[in-house]
Amino acid sequence: MTTTLRPSRLLLLAVLAGAIATLCDANHVHTGTLSYPAPFLFGQAWWVFPNFVLAFLAMGVSYAWLAARLPASLATAQSTAPGEAGRFVEAVLAFVFVYLLSGFGNAEPALLAVIFYGTFFVRWVASYERGWLLVLAVIMAIAGMAVEGLLSAVGWVAYRNQDIFYVPFWLGGLYMHGAFALREGMRYIVLRR
Repeated sequence: MTTTLRPSRLLLLAVLAGAIATLCDANHVHTGTLSYPAPFLFGQAWWVFPNFVLAFLAMGVSYAWLAARLPASLATAQSTAPGEAGRFVEAVLAFVFVYLLSGFGNAEPALLAVIFYGTFFVRWVASYERGWLLVLAVIMAIAGMAVEGLLSAVGWVAYRNQDIFYVPFWLGGLYMHGAFALREGMRYIVLRR
């Protein structure tokens, strides 16, 4: 990695991403996509925001750790270099759009899955360092669905549609779109020379 990971900047990214994800999660509650058995505020559990912050901290640390350890044949130079505000804003807005769509379209889970995985593919083809991005997206999809499935299995959250391990299949596509936002957030906010 040609840049330095700054913990204070990683915390800033995690808090910002946690706030955005918490607002989007409130949309999931409002649209009946999911529910919490012990709501605290706006139908959400008290732990939603801290959970998102911890999740984004883990994603950021994992991003830096994995990018530094990948084989040289998998390019990461641009993904680990300082980024631009425009790319960051675009990636975050696309992620928010997909997140909100998952709430408003949750009555059609099969259609959402086709849209999310299909649009990920289109975005991926048009992106840079596709090998690294695909590795990141697949890891995020599997890990995200596993963690949310565990939260569902213990009864902390319940999804309306439960296709695979207590979560909807389209959720993996949502996380895959999140890989774009994580990459640009790491580049613009966290990584510095």
